[in-house]
Amino acid sequence: MMMKTPNKILILSLIFFVILYTVCRFRFEPAFVNALIVGYMLGAVNFFSLARQTVGLVAGRPKIALVFNGQIRLLGTAFVIWYCLVKLHLNIIGVLVGISIIPVCIPIFVIYNNVKGKDDGTPT
Repeated sequence: MMMKTPNKILILSLIFFVILYTVCRFRFEPAFVNALIVGYMLGAVNFFSLARQTVGLVAGRPKIALVFNGQIRLLGTAFVIWYCLVKLHLNIIGVLVGISIIPVCIPIFVIYNNVKGKDDGTPT
């Protein structure tokens, strides 16, 4: 199972998250910082799950429940966001910023790999 690229993206996003968390910890209220943590964890779980499913499809292991798995993951994400906003009173902007860390890191990683000419062994 080739999981080199998603793991590298997760490591890069974790570095960005730690820097962002450290800066926000001193500047913003705890509701924003805690929402940032929740958002990043949601984004990381969703990204890793999607990466595993994509690698499985490319490797020729399609799952019949692929659509249902995506719907369940989406429903779970929506429930966690609802719970954090309504019950824990976290900041919605913090959750959205946390979720968007990985999508921001993906183009950075792709541009870096293209500039350096690195190949992770995935078929073209």
